Amino acid sequence: MNKKLFFTGIIIFLCVAYPDARVLLADVPKPGQGERRLITIAQGIDMVLKNNRMIKSALPDNEISFQDSLIARSSLLPQLSGYINKTFNEHPPGTLFGSTAIETGNKDPATFGFDVYQTIFDFGKNLHNFKASREIYKATRAHTESVKRLTVLEFITAYFNVLETEKMILVFEKETESLEAYLNDVRQLYEHGLAVENDLLPAKVRLADAKQRLIAARNTREIAIARLNNILALPLRERTRVQDIAMENPGFPDMDNAWNAAVTLRPEIAFYADQIKASVLTEKAKAVANLPEVFADLGYSYQQNKYATNDKNTSFELGAKVDLYDGGAAQSQLFKERARQRQLKEQKDKITEDIKFEVEDSYYGLKNAFEKVQVAKGALEQADENVRFYRIKYNAGAATNTDVLEAISLQTKAQVNYCADDYEMKRGYAKLMYAMGLDLPLIYEKMENKRR
Repeated sequence: MNKKLFFTGIIIFLCVAYPDARVLLADVPKPGQGERRLITIAQGIDMVLKNNRMIKSALPDNEISFQDSLIARSSLLPQLSGYINKTFNEHPPGTLFGSTAIETGNKDPATFGFDVYQTIFDFGKNLHNFKASREIYKATRAHTESVKRLTVLEFITAYFNVLETEKMILVFEKETESLEAYLNDVRQLYEHGLAVENDLLPAKVRLADAKQRLIAARNTREIAIARLNNILALPLRERTRVQDIAMENPGFPDMDNAWNAAVTLRPEIAFYADQIKASVLTEKAKAVANLPEVFADLGYSYQQNKYATNDKNTSFELGAKVDLYDGGAAQSQLFKERARQRQLKEQKDKITEDIKFEVEDSYYGLKNAFEKVQVAKGALEQADENVRFYRIKYNAGAATNTDVLEAISLQTKAQVNYCADDYEMKRGYAKLMYAMGLDLPLIYEKMENKRR
């Protein structure tokens, strides 16, 4: 019998025969789901760039913009058109010479031909429009790149959030174990008449409180994993696990160098710079919109006619055309484009200042977290030793119940502070690298390779 069917049958039987068993079976992992899927930070970044829905929804903008540039380019190339038709007349065409009717063409003639139209000179209007479309394409690619970078940063932040929740679970598990061990000490002393019953209550309350924090930490981890899965475009309940990275103490760049790197590398600034270039070119095209356009037109036609001396004909036309009056539309579009340039320049200046502030904020955020880690690291060993010291003193009758519980609380607080500060530093480092415009996938790929 198939093992999977057998296993399923047992579960159905237990749920029907013993309704209470449904609660017990709810936490039993399904076949094939026992092992969580390991995702390293470099693998996760690669998955984000390939599968993230935000990025995938932004990528078609590049293709749309590229095709718009080809549409603009088409005005610079010859326009070729052709035709073919057959006409069915009730009577053949003819004319009268006195009282005599003479046919001048076939009754049901066939006709075909083609025409080639080429703009020769338009004061650069079509060329400027094409160049503007290329700048818009570059701006669109810059915007897509900014979406990618922001999504990668979002993933890295979520990745470290998962790691932080897992470390917090270990901290609260250790606190629970310490309180359970202490509660056992109190019970033994109480059984031997060396402690009073009131000493049990504070320990039980602290233990219950620690267990509640442990439950909350485990649920927080599941939410953090679901958030990570969402960014990775995985099912929300996918059983994933993450792996920490060995990050060296971060270096702190010179602020002026950091600003210069951000202004040079950030695609958000490039987006507005390309938009301004496109607007300038569009303005030039609008300025000559009503000037004459010189064109050439080459045509060939054939009309079936047994009475004509020539049923084939080739023509060439060289001419010029101009819009004498358009109701002021071209001038209004010109003024509109100039106003758009002023708006884009202000937006570019604003995003530049915002990015500089982002660099400075990330810099001091990282510096603050790094300094807190150094302080918290020094308190860890002392807090562990403090718990051991007071437990020994309590068993010897030289310390109170409050002293031991306070020592355990200080130990937990020291561990919580260190974990929170450590992952705040790791997130802060990613934010600073992002703010400076550096390549996050490359940074974390190198960092992961050092671990191997």
